Amino acid sequence: MLSVGLTPLVRWVAIRHGYVAQPNEDRWHKIPTPAFGGIAIFFSFLIALFVVQASEGLNPFLWAFLMGSGMMFVLGLLDDFLHIQPYSKLIGQIIATSFILMNELGFDIPSFPLLGVFLTFLWIVGITNAFNLLDNMDGLSAGTGAIVALCLLCAGLMTGNELVAICAAGLCGALIGFLRFNFYPAKIFMGDSGSLFLGFSLATLAITGKGEYSTNIFFAILIPVLVLAVPIFDTTFVALLRLFNGKAISQGGRDHTSHRLVAFGLSEKTTVLLFYAMSLVCGVVALLGLKFSMLYPSILAILIVIVFCYFGVFLSGIVAYGEKAEQLVNVSRGFRLNLFLMHKKRIGEVIVDSILICGSFACAFIIRFDGLPSEYVQAIVHGIPLLLPLKLGVFFYFGLYRGLWRYVGMQDLLNILKAVTVGGLISVVVMVMVFRFEGYPRSVFVIDWMILLLAVTGVRVLVKFFEQYLGYLAEPKGKRVLIVGAGDTGEIALREMKSQPQLGYLPVGFIDDDSKKWGHSIHGVPILGSMQDLGKVVSDHRIEEVLIAMPSPNGALLDDLLKDCREMGVVVRVKPQSVSWVEPAYVG
Repeated sequence: MLSVGLTPLVRWVAIRHGYVAQPNEDRWHKIPTPAFGGIAIFFSFLIALFVVQASEGLNPFLWAFLMGSGMMFVLGLLDDFLHIQPYSKLIGQIIATSFILMNELGFDIPSFPLLGVFLTFLWIVGITNAFNLLDNMDGLSAGTGAIVALCLLCAGLMTGNELVAICAAGLCGALIGFLRFNFYPAKIFMGDSGSLFLGFSLATLAITGKGEYSTNIFFAILIPVLVLAVPIFDTTFVALLRLFNGKAISQGGRDHTSHRLVAFGLSEKTTVLLFYAMSLVCGVVALLGLKFSMLYPSILAILIVIVFCYFGVFLSGIVAYGEKAEQLVNVSRGFRLNLFLMHKKRIGEVIVDSILICGSFACAFIIRFDGLPSEYVQAIVHGIPLLLPLKLGVFFYFGLYRGLWRYVGMQDLLNILKAVTVGGLISVVVMVMVFRFEGYPRSVFVIDWMILLLAVTGVRVLVKFFEQYLGYLAEPKGKRVLIVGAGDTGEIALREMKSQPQLGYLPVGFIDDDSKKWGHSIHGVPILGSMQDLGKVVSDHRIEEVLIAMPSPNGALLDDLLKDCREMGVVVRVKPQSVSWVEPAYVG
């Protein structure tokens, strides 16, 4: 409620005194928008915290937390007013992190205390800047922060850390109230005073007390990384592309993940909601680790990393809005070339398959025994060095590293099935010869086969999945096309239009005289009726062009269609089986 009341007040003051962000090429807004919404967020949180803790007073944790987060708020406010240099902000972030370390609130690694100090600096400074960079679309930074704060609230309650829960609840409430005015279309911006404070606060809370996992560095890092996966992914992606292109990481621009999704065709609102969903999924995985065993979330985390990597590959191929196409295409190609060394060594694909082979073998034991008994750890350790090169060799033999994953088809899936099956059978023979199955239950190899088949198939359709699924979320653009003929030729034409948006066609539906096809759909595009329904379909669906996609349309049919379309002023095109696009037969 405080944020709901303070945000309009800050907005009114900003307008009255001219503190308004003007439209420019690096921002999304088209009209002048008031700034300094971070002031409302900070003071809403601060007032609520003092009210709740009035009877308890400030303990060392709260003192250090408020000193550091307050310094970040002031630093961001100075940057909003004076646009200070990046190195000045970095110095301030390091000083603020020192308050956290002086009160022993960072990563705790008893065997390597200096490593804990280094990781704490790296973590807090990195996440602070991640939120600062993420603040490039209305509501994205604030909404992601609200989801992260909600997850930290749950984590604090689950681990009995009352102070973390109170602080997270205060942040979540302040951000939700602010989002009422910040979500698209934004009436006020957060500014650096909000994003720096938000990033620092969430980073600190994420590593403050994780119950039984606080002494395990892997789990101690895994939980906050999962919770803050979206800002980490966006920052890493932008940093890699900017470094490759010779740009400063701190430089502004429309090259974030959100910009590329909008350039792909998604609306700003849909893009923001998509990232919200990603944050929520990652946060739930982290909470499952706190509630139950960290083993399963660790496996899911590996899969999430792989998905994010391929999501980044997909995004790198999209020309960002507002940039020169030629420059960014070269950057995207270069980035993907360095990431995968495509067409030559396929290093990236081999690494991913190696992870999947090792992971599926370990997961097979976990599923078989509903956990991982200590007596089978050595069996996994001894088995992987044999299985890994063997299965990679089989994958190579069946051509899994020769195809382009973006164009994976039925033949590729059959090759995967053959490779995984043959690799599994050979593995069984080798394990019998070497270990005589001692310590290796036979059911483990059946489970391993199923997991590996799903995993290897899944990663190879990820890029294609992103392109096609996000294409459904994208705002429909292009000339509205009706396809005559719901057969193989029509399906090929539909795939061409969907995979090549530069053609400028939006497939709306099919018509076909085969009544068995009516009411069904092909790749999500409905079959709307027969040739007799042409006039009604054209009128009802605002068709601009008609594409005849039949193996051998007869002359009478063509004449009738041309006559009807000429009367309706609709363009008619013919799509022969072996020809892509030809000149229109009639242009109305």
